[in-house]
Amino acid sequence: MRKFPFFLILSLALLQVEGKEKSKIILNENEFYDKVYACWLGKAIGGTLGMPFEGQREMHNLTFYEPVPKEPVPNDDLDLQLLWLKALEENGPNINAHTLAQYWLKYVVVDWNEYGIGKKNIRKGVLPPLSGHFNNPWRDSNGAWIRSEIWACLFPGVPSLAAKYAFEDACVDHGVAEGTYAEVFMAVLESAAFVISDRDELLRISLSYIPKNCGVAESVRTAIRAWREGLDWRTARERVVEASRKTGWFMAPQNVAFVILGWLYGEGDFGKSICIAVNCGDDTDCTGATLGALLGILRGTKGIPREWREPISENIANVAIGGFTPPKTIRELTERVVKMAKISLKYYNAPVEISSSPSNLKALKEWKLVDDKEIKTLWSRSPYKIDLSSHKLQATIDYKGEPRLEVEKDKNITLALRSISGGKEKVKVIFEVEDGVRVTPSSLFVQLPAELRLSLRAEEIKKEEIRGKISVLSLKGELLGEFPLAFVARISVNKDDFALARYGVTATSDSELDWERGCTNKVNDGIIAGENDFEGKRWHSALTPHPHWVALHLPKEHELGRVIIYFADPKGHPVDFDGEVSLDGKEWKTIFSVKGYGNKRKFEYKLEKPVLIKHFRLMIYKSASDIWKDAAQVSEIELLPD
Repeated sequence: MRKFPFFLILSLALLQVEGKEKSKIILNENEFYDKVYACWLGKAIGGTLGMPFEGQREMHNLTFYEPVPKEPVPNDDLDLQLLWLKALEENGPNINAHTLAQYWLKYVVVDWNEYGIGKKNIRKGVLPPLSGHFNNPWRDSNGAWIRSEIWACLFPGVPSLAAKYAFEDACVDHGVAEGTYAEVFMAVLESAAFVISDRDELLRISLSYIPKNCGVAESVRTAIRAWREGLDWRTARERVVEASRKTGWFMAPQNVAFVILGWLYGEGDFGKSICIAVNCGDDTDCTGATLGALLGILRGTKGIPREWREPISENIANVAIGGFTPPKTIRELTERVVKMAKISLKYYNAPVEISSSPSNLKALKEWKLVDDKEIKTLWSRSPYKIDLSSHKLQATIDYKGEPRLEVEKDKNITLALRSISGGKEKVKVIFEVEDGVRVTPSSLFVQLPAELRLSLRAEEIKKEEIRGKISVLSLKGELLGEFPLAFVARISVNKDDFALARYGVTATSDSELDWERGCTNKVNDGIIAGENDFEGKRWHSALTPHPHWVALHLPKEHELGRVIIYFADPKGHPVDFDGEVSLDGKEWKTIFSVKGYGNKRKFEYKLEKPVLIKHFRLMIYKSASDIWKDAAQVSEIELLPD
């Protein structure tokens, strides 16, 4: 018999092992359907339980619905997921944040907190993930993790894919911050729960998918430690509140941990679990709904007691979406999600198969549920980098920070380009930006792949939104790709404005908001506040009854020909107001009187004939806000010779 060297035999054996196709995890379709159905049912129950107490900071003592309902309450927690299902059914699994952003604009009918900020940014051309990160005080909030179940149900037992889609979803209105960490955490937990029931292992897997030092991870670990120390749930809740103090109320770190507290202290009882989560207070419809969904995945319909199911129906009511017909019942939703899950798993040739065969989880040992490569890819993404593609090119625009332009200040960005085919052809790149902004270089020839550095400089800024584009052409002139640029700018004051503080002009007012002392000086500091960026850049009166006034005092007499007033918060701009001038600061002459003014951003008045002044005063008799009726605010007053 012919003899082979040992190392050759070993090599052949290794090749056979490496070439062997791994087995797949089998989920029986009926069992999977039951878990998905229970997921949505549990979400409806928990959301209905928690809705009456949403936003209340104190702890509660619920043991059942209060009041007992007849229908599930409408809840945006579910609404957004119905919209993502529509996006998937119309586009297939190959969707990303940019696809979802377009569905946001078209079908989300509310502008609550991060929802509204994300939509406004997208309309301005600021694309994901920057749309959710830029100028967004709510990016650590709860709007994303409450819509995680759709990704878990589409990718049961494949947490790496659930995490990938959860990121694409969350970054649209939360950027790369706690809100996004929270959705990835929950999507992973719920995905893994389809194939694993061990609570400690599920928590270990979920925590491994988010940054170790993020607020969500710290709050969840705090909840786990308190439970292991044998503390009661109320004391554990206080530990979580303290651990999440940096982000605080109505934010993801605290509320995700409340979900985990309900799970840990619920002792396997569905009703007790969701009641503890809701009893922790804060965003109670979200905590109850999410824990109800998780428990539904873990145990199916048999784990949801009849007394919790009977008070609500299968109907789905909507509050946050419109313009299309979503699933009307939990059963219809389940059927469509199961169908889409089969398509999605097949699209990725995932290690899980939904089959008529009995469930078989033996192949779990062949697959790693913690995908270190996917985790590294997720958190290497910068909130300031936007990935775009055309039919032939992939482009990454790195804004190197906020997409702001300021007068006489350079803004540097980079552009990375590569051919989808991997080619190394030479191309021409042309950069175009609106008038008033100079871009260097304006065009150049490069060989792909390439990374280019651009510098933008504004000489004068007359509008808050500045658009541009990048065009890439072949040497024959064929357009290979066109990619948008978008910046938010501070409008520059007129060069002839003689009311600026740097010229010795002082400002006085009747009052200031208690916590914004010194804000009167903001009316002539040369900084015009943006529509969503006005705190600290405005004068705000005390909350005493109108009228309120703010005045400018010149060191010497000037001829006034034109007045421009920039407002601050568009929800509270002046509605009824007068402009007055004086030479001695004692006798005042009214030069304009306005009632029912509707422009939220700016007022401009040109005098028929210039007048000599040394003082100008704006008297405000009514402001637009229905909530803060006694508040008056102004960002900047410009006084011009003509």
